[in-house]
Amino acid sequence: MPSERRHVGQKPGRKGRNMKQEENKTYSIFSNVLYFHRYLYREKPRMALHHVMIVLGRILGPFLAILMPGIVVSVVQKGELLQGLGVIALAGLLYMVCDGMAQGFERGNYFNENVFRTSLLGDAVMKEMKLHYKEVEYGERKNIIKRAYQCMDGGDWAVSYRMLDFPRDMVVNVACFLLYSTVLSTLKPWMVVFLLLLSLLNYGVLQLKNRWMLALRDQFAQSEREIKYLTYTLRDTDLAKDMRIFSMNDWMMAFRNKVFGERMKLEKKNNRKMILADFLQILLTVLRNGLAYGYLIHSCLTGEIALGSFLVYFGAITGFSGFVTGMVDTYTNLKLANEEASCFRAHMDMPETDDAGEVPEALYRQPAKIEFRDVTFSYGKEKIYDHFNLVIHPGEKIALLGVNGVGKTTLIKLLCGLYEPDGGTILINGVDISRVQKRGLYDLFSVVFQEASIFPYPVGSNISMKKLEDTDEEKAWEALRQAGLEEEFREKGIGMNSFMTSQAFEGVELSGGQRQRFLLARALYKGGNILILDEPTSALDPVAESQIYEEYVKLSRGRTSIFISHRLASTKFSDRILFLEDGRVTEEGTHEELMKKGGSYAHMFEIQSHYYQTDQRLDT
Repeated sequence: MPSERRHVGQKPGRKGRNMKQEENKTYSIFSNVLYFHRYLYREKPRMALHHVMIVLGRILGPFLAILMPGIVVSVVQKGELLQGLGVIALAGLLYMVCDGMAQGFERGNYFNENVFRTSLLGDAVMKEMKLHYKEVEYGERKNIIKRAYQCMDGGDWAVSYRMLDFPRDMVVNVACFLLYSTVLSTLKPWMVVFLLLLSLLNYGVLQLKNRWMLALRDQFAQSEREIKYLTYTLRDTDLAKDMRIFSMNDWMMAFRNKVFGERMKLEKKNNRKMILADFLQILLTVLRNGLAYGYLIHSCLTGEIALGSFLVYFGAITGFSGFVTGMVDTYTNLKLANEEASCFRAHMDMPETDDAGEVPEALYRQPAKIEFRDVTFSYGKEKIYDHFNLVIHPGEKIALLGVNGVGKTTLIKLLCGLYEPDGGTILINGVDISRVQKRGLYDLFSVVFQEASIFPYPVGSNISMKKLEDTDEEKAWEALRQAGLEEEFREKGIGMNSFMTSQAFEGVELSGGQRQRFLLARALYKGGNILILDEPTSALDPVAESQIYEEYVKLSRGRTSIFISHRLASTKFSDRILFLEDGRVTEEGTHEELMKKGGSYAHMFEIQSHYYQTDQRLDT
């Protein structure tokens, strides 16, 4: 895929318009139907035969059902008992075969399409992993990703079911419509035209009904979000203490009443329109079928048609009306489903990270030298770095400081290749990382992020970030030992196959300090040449934070290391301190040098030292 990197001088705004076009891109119904069927048949080729058998069974079964009463009456009237019984048995057997075939294949089809939906979700997740990281984290394309997952929610109403099932319904309805039209045309051709015209009026009412529903769709979506938030809040045990301490019961109940009160008003508004539309549909259906049945009864009483034919025509009129309504309903539902299917396809068609390129040996030379040359980067219209320059020497331990929001984490994401700069170059050991294969570049770093996750998987998998059978157990225990957790884990009987967190199982729960040491063990197991700590200790007290940094520093010997923080525990372990303000390094040097300058760093240090001293006096 071509790189989406925008160089200095490129006109802004074009990319934004392209993103908006991608988000609003709508594929044709036929195109989306083909897309989902090809996707399914590529994974499960036999499903094509299943679908054919379901369609045949659902067409032939109802048609035989309307013919059978006429056949039975005709045979009885002729008095040919044995021949009549044979015809009845044959017709009944054919009906049972068709109906059984349709139902049997549909049961298997339901299971396979449910598996297919899970497979689609998995592919969507894997697609997200291949996208440019910035598209996942922020920007307009993030909305495409979000909507792609939303359209796969809803169980049997997921877009994959609808784009597979509705086309089959349409084929069945059209085929039966043609068969029943043929039967009715032998009675009176105008009867078909009459029924069709009234059915088209019914379609107009359905269209009006759908427009009303679409007009309220955004309001219902917002209501659903509020109800989900309320449900989550009331069930979240972590919030239970706040609910009690701050006496939030009355406030939460008032919020609950407001949310459900507004939902009830919305439901009443919607129901009034739906009831009106349903009433019009019932009125048209009664008018359509009533006139047709009346004419049919009149024709039978006057001897214009025989009793057996009457039964066949009666069933045909009933079925005809149902299939016309079915075509209208199915087409309407397909149009609605097509919007969501387009969202899913827009996600799957998004450009992926260009993973081409070589991995030069120089990239892995230790210790690494890092250089930012005239790097420019923006979040949309917000410019974070403008011609930013920085050199980190081989083996240096850098403390990168600054207030929250100054761009420290952004700098690391640029270095790791998660973001691509709008302009400029980032070099590692003289190698331009924009030309390096992403997988090879990622292997270079051991990063501990503040928001790093521990997954509900075994301990070994959480350390190696691989399958348990692919984990080097001896290496994992060594990483835990170096991180200061081995002894504690062994004493508590926690092994490599012990599950972690209580999200899915009754697993191992870690304290704040243990969590940071565990994340350190993960970084050590990977053994990247460049160690990066992105505010991993912000939730810890100063003493625990200092202890964690001591562990990090011991294990970072021989590596280029970057410690990011807005607190100062990391500075005493660093060779050089870089203070970021307004997208540039405004101060750099050792702790003593920066304190002598009396600038922003010194001011921050004095403020934090003051609070620590105050805390100490209060404790004594």
